[in-house]
Amino acid sequence: MLQSTDSLLRQSSAGCGSWMSAQSKAMKSIIINVLIILAATAGVTLLLKKGGDAGTRKVKEVTAPVGRAVVDATPIHPLVIEGQFDNFAEPIALKPIRSWGADPKHGFMLAVSANPKLNQPSARVVFAYPTVAPTVLDIEYTVPQNLFEIIEADPAARDRFDGVAVQATTQGAAYNSSALLKLDPKRRPDQRKWLSCNLILPPATKEVHFWIVGLPPDYNVFWANCVISLPQLRVTSTKVPAARDAKSSSTTENP
Repeated sequence: MLQSTDSLLRQSSAGCGSWMSAQSKAMKSIIINVLIILAATAGVTLLLKKGGDAGTRKVKEVTAPVGRAVVDATPIHPLVIEGQFDNFAEPIALKPIRSWGADPKHGFMLAVSANPKLNQPSARVVFAYPTVAPTVLDIEYTVPQNLFEIIEADPAARDRFDGVAVQATTQGAAYNSSALLKLDPKRRPDQRKWLSCNLILPPATKEVHFWIVGLPPDYNVFWANCVISLPQLRVTSTKVPAARDAKSSSTTENP
């Protein structure tokens, strides 16, 4: 009886040892598998991070086209621009002009007149150097006070006078800009003074042309006259460039 009990105990102990050994092996296997999975996950994460960093570096290396930087460039506003004035045939001398109580300004006259000595409907400024960037050109303009008073004193002239319009257009660049300078001091008392305009010169601009134009519906240029002053311009030479556009300008001046 005692032997039988002892035998059963030994068998039971052996069975428990085998079960615990099996359980231990299973636990080791699970732990190893978990460590493998964690290592693999960490490796994938590291690869993704490196790939993402590389992609980010590539994106940061992409720059905008150079052309866009030129188009979006902020215009410069120089204090002095060198150039010369002419009427497409001979130089124009700037004269001090006093009007509307303002200090004298040096400028040139545009006028439509039956008198050949006074008739000068167009002019241009030729720059000593083409512009290298978008450039602001200051334009000041007015109907001279003394001429306006002459018109006002003559009933016939006053009835026919419809003010004046001057077209200013750049030349020489791949694309040009323009401005229409309009004055009607007869109907607009607030325009009996010097007015101003900022014309943006595109890069590579060589010239700016000015000419009196008739506006619809009547295209009337009777007694049309205007004084223009460019305060930045410093006259450098009296040589007149070839008037390659004089013909086309003259057809526009007298519609």
